[in-house]
Amino acid sequence: MSTLASRRETAVAASAGPTGLVDSPVARRLMVLVLAVYSLLGPLIETVLTDRAHYKEGATATNPVVAAIDEAGSIVVPVIAAAAVLLVVLFARVSGPSLLLVVAPGLVLAANEFVHGRTPTFGLLLTAAAGALLVSVRVKPADLAVLGYAGAAVAAGSIVAMYAAPAAVVISGGTGTFDKSLTGAPLLAGIFSHSNTFGMFLALSMPCIFLVRRPLVRWTLLAVVAWALVLSSSRTALVGAGVMLAVVVLSRLLPRTGFVVVGTIGAVGALIAVVRIPFTETDPEAFTSRGAIWIYNREALGDHGLFGLGAHWYADNYAVLRTVLSSAASHAHNLVLTTLVIGGAVVLVAWLAVIVAALRGAATDPVRSSSVAGIAFIVGLLAMGATETPFPLVGWGPLSASALVPLFVFATRRWFEREEADLGLAVPLTRAERRVRWS
Repeated sequence: MSTLASRRETAVAASAGPTGLVDSPVARRLMVLVLAVYSLLGPLIETVLTDRAHYKEGATATNPVVAAIDEAGSIVVPVIAAAAVLLVVLFARVSGPSLLLVVAPGLVLAANEFVHGRTPTFGLLLTAAAGALLVSVRVKPADLAVLGYAGAAVAAGSIVAMYAAPAAVVISGGTGTFDKSLTGAPLLAGIFSHSNTFGMFLALSMPCIFLVRRPLVRWTLLAVVAWALVLSSSRTALVGAGVMLAVVVLSRLLPRTGFVVVGTIGAVGALIAVVRIPFTETDPEAFTSRGAIWIYNREALGDHGLFGLGAHWYADNYAVLRTVLSSAASHAHNLVLTTLVIGGAVVLVAWLAVIVAALRGAATDPVRSSSVAGIAFIVGLLAMGATETPFPLVGWGPLSASALVPLFVFATRRWFEREEADLGLAVPLTRAERRVRWS
């Protein structure tokens, strides 16, 4: 039976003798798992130690243990990444273009601090470090199924805890009413500090679930994630998930060329929305008061569009932002506007290069399952980016693994495939295999 994750479609080349390439399936999936654990460890510890029933956004301090983990990770991870890349360069092969692409946003953001008269911190290099680790072991789209399992595990655990220990996973303090709730119940935040963060985590995990091979397992995981997503009542995440599912449905209805064209148009349209919405909105009450945040950020940015206001501008000015706007003003609630404020156009261009490369990598992927998952992920990520910042640009946060790992993997796929073909390792898929289930 043909499925999105058909085994026939995932036929890949076997290594033919010593090639100098580091390409172990175990190492690749372990790297994805390690980065996912690094993202989720802090929230998990905070969940155990925090009573979410009395949590108030912007008023509840981060647990000292979590802060210590973040501080240690911001130093250890870049050092490990540098060592790993050095070892690969010395004893194996590394894809130069791929490495440059994924480290560029973090390096540019760090270098941009000199423009603002500051010394960059290790935390600014975490995205670059994670990208370097992924490139060093050549993580591929099929390996992203690990993130699908992780997302479903967090969803299942959160649902169980909602009944067994609701104070640990449900937000009720500081919300006033449950008008936002789709179920009339308190908002399910899972292991995260806010239901919106939980919802986006679940939505970003969904495309990776489509890479799970067994249909029964795949649909079970999707059902669990969908259930938890509804309980989070995150409208941004629900829109993103809806867009992703629409892309998957279109892949079943259109031939490959038509699907790629429509998917690309969808991605471009979503990107236009990400740019247009925050820069044209004039109503402070629009989009549940995001309009006020956008207006304030636009005015603060002023003529600093090229280099922004600095990587730590939100943290340095949070007391003022919380007073003037709200406790939710720790970022611009828009991917493009947040990037411009933090790093300006120079950092935005670096991230756009990664997104374009990821879209191209997904669109040209001969394997149907990963091509569909990649396009769905990118369109959904951009859709959520219109009203939220779906991953942190500074440091490695709770959403970093679920957002950046797939983005980096799809962005680098083409270079890995080309290298393997040049070395005679790849067994090209036949035309029939490339078109399976598309016609």
